[in-house]
Amino acid sequence: MPDARGSSEEDRTPGLRPRRLVEEAERTGEPRGPGGFAALRRRCRGLAAAAWAAVRPDRRRTTGYIALCSVGALVGTSVVVGTGSAGAVPDLADIGAWLTSSRTGEAAHANGLTGDVDGKVKLPGMGDHPVSISQDGKTVLVLDEKTGKLVRIDPSQLTVEQSARYGAGLQLVSGGRYAYLVDPVKARVQRIDPVRTTPVGAPVDLGKGPLGEAVADPKGTLWVPVPGKGAVVPFPHGKKAPGIKVAGRSSKAATLLMSLADGRPVVTDTRGGTVTLLERTGRGMRFKLPGTFAEEPSGSVLVPSSTAGDVVPVLARKSGRMALVNTRTGSLLTASLGSSDHQYGTPQVLGAKVYVPDRSNGTLKVYDTEAAAITEPVKVTGKPGKLSLFVRDGLLWVNDADNATAVVINSSGHVNRVHKYETEAPSARKPKEDEGNDGGGSRDPAPDPDMPDPGPENPARPDRDRTPSKPDTSEKPDRPDDSDPDEKPDPEEPEDESPERQPPGIPQVESGPGTMRVSFAPSSGVKPTRYGLLGAPAGAELKPRKVGPGGPFTFEVKGGSCDKQYRFTVVAEFRGGEIIAKSGRSAPVRPCVAPGQPRNVQADFAPGGKSIKLHWDAPANAGKGTTYTVSGGGPDKDNIPGNTAALLQPLANFRTYTLTVAARNAAGSGGSTVKRVDLSNTKTIRVAHNVDDGDDVGVRSEPSTTSGTRRGSIPAGQTPKLKVICQTRGTMETHDTYKWKSDIWDRIEWKGGTAYISDLWVGTSKHEDGKPSPEVWSCD
Repeated sequence: MPDARGSSEEDRTPGLRPRRLVEEAERTGEPRGPGGFAALRRRCRGLAAAAWAAVRPDRRRTTGYIALCSVGALVGTSVVVGTGSAGAVPDLADIGAWLTSSRTGEAAHANGLTGDVDGKVKLPGMGDHPVSISQDGKTVLVLDEKTGKLVRIDPSQLTVEQSARYGAGLQLVSGGRYAYLVDPVKARVQRIDPVRTTPVGAPVDLGKGPLGEAVADPKGTLWVPVPGKGAVVPFPHGKKAPGIKVAGRSSKAATLLMSLADGRPVVTDTRGGTVTLLERTGRGMRFKLPGTFAEEPSGSVLVPSSTAGDVVPVLARKSGRMALVNTRTGSLLTASLGSSDHQYGTPQVLGAKVYVPDRSNGTLKVYDTEAAAITEPVKVTGKPGKLSLFVRDGLLWVNDADNATAVVINSSGHVNRVHKYETEAPSARKPKEDEGNDGGGSRDPAPDPDMPDPGPENPARPDRDRTPSKPDTSEKPDRPDDSDPDEKPDPEEPEDESPERQPPGIPQVESGPGTMRVSFAPSSGVKPTRYGLLGAPAGAELKPRKVGPGGPFTFEVKGGSCDKQYRFTVVAEFRGGEIIAKSGRSAPVRPCVAPGQPRNVQADFAPGGKSIKLHWDAPANAGKGTTYTVSGGGPDKDNIPGNTAALLQPLANFRTYTLTVAARNAAGSGGSTVKRVDLSNTKTIRVAHNVDDGDDVGVRSEPSTTSGTRRGSIPAGQTPKLKVICQTRGTMETHDTYKWKSDIWDRIEWKGGTAYISDLWVGTSKHEDGKPSPEVWSCD
């Protein structure tokens, strides 16, 4: 309805042009939007420039191609719908994300290529409240964690549509077509309709809380960690399935952190020091973290809820130690950010860089794995506050809900700033005089984005980092084999021998099958004449023996034992060899990776059966120290050494066994191969000695001519092939022509079932003496 000034709300809403004006422009041939096609051309050029910035040769191809295709879609949309604020429908970027602002009580949608805010939605009654937003499913949902109010955002209208109210303190999770609310205290899971925001079915009680933070994979399966049981409970298709045991027995609950690595569920057991891939049917590959991680204080180990690729970063907040677990190859890269009083947040990986939020100053610490060094930090807000990171469409998004500025970073490290309080962005906000009806109270106009941000208004906002709230009083696990109980923590910066002769950076180490790769940042200031490496195991092969002043700054160590962990120090030697500078020691590393699947699993039978000899080839990445476990054929056979064979006995014949061969070493386990073995010995044998004397050979239901019934016959003189299953004893029979006698009967496949025929008329091995044939197994 028109207001007192004669304009409708649609006319006054930024970014929304009345449809009647668009239709009139189309009828009269008037160019759409301010400036007509000239403005359209300018916008298309800007979008094309942003696309080229993402795809030019120094960018990652995948991200660039996604960006270019999305820009093409945006340009097409601009031609059809219009440009600027004159479009009839909000023009949200295909590559973008929703970012919340607690101060204004809004959610802003930003373009991932430019950082521009292209849409805003008012969140009624949620101002100054902690909220969580879920945009990983088919819909965009926002949960007010203080009041339990859940709403759905309609991106086409930039409005809040359906809403429902639940309890406070819930976790909102969505994936695919499914959405859930998890109550960590009451240990309940409630599936919800992501469109209507209403409950679907009754809540599911998981029995024992508190629960860890859950994740939902792209298929919509929810994965809920239950630390008290040391298990993770999946919800495929929204229905509870049996829990998967991931932690060993302990008097105290484990600390379990869930992640998605390229959409695959992964759980980190911080006390057990393991990272485990999960499957619907159970555990997959398991990777062992360096021993120092299990010794970290409770709540100090951080893992992101999802990563864009296969690498999962695990950060020990207190010590600054970081491990990057490649869940595909099993390799483990460890590095040091340096221990300090900085308040590290949950890390994220994009390309070759790891971004770690620093709450003390609103910046990102950037670790470059290719340079093995910390590089220039990224300023986000420049103020103390909680930064949340997530990767979407190949871009890293960083947001502080209590501040005006966010950033989006591409794979090459280019940063675009996002001004969430941008007033020119399209929205469907009501006039100021009507805002008081939404429960959030009236507000001052959004501040000018170019003015300094006065800082968060709610510094006491709950910390929502994925860390346990209760201290862990359990016993600490054993230290690594080669660790020194009296060892002091490494200093963040090693002492310098001279202000001009600086030490190299703390080495970055990466495990491999039979190798350890040591990379380091070179000394700053005066160039050393060469670099050496300390800590290599006795007898190991070191390439190169020395590194020149120009690099490459990498050593490869071949040798050592998988059962031990090694730490390295890089030494810089200056002119004359009298002055040296040492780096700090690296994190522990093993010369091995978790073995993959055993290959070419085969089964052989002993004469007479009742046993299976299983043999296989070792995984391609298996090294010394790899052992195997075979299960499914009676009691498990553990710690089978590297001879890659096992004898399973005693077993029952004529059964099918599902056998699993799993490989493990000190670096991890879980690479397994399943082999179904039918322990039977059916032979195809031709009828023999069937003389054409006019008498047929009877086929009986039992191994007897005095009991049972006749199932059929084989005419005299004919010698068809029969499938002989096994042999047993029955009534004594005599061959009419040869006068042989035998009580051996053959069980055969006959007309879809089984039957018996006297072995006198079957061409098995010699049986004139009435003994069972060695080529056919006993039926017993």
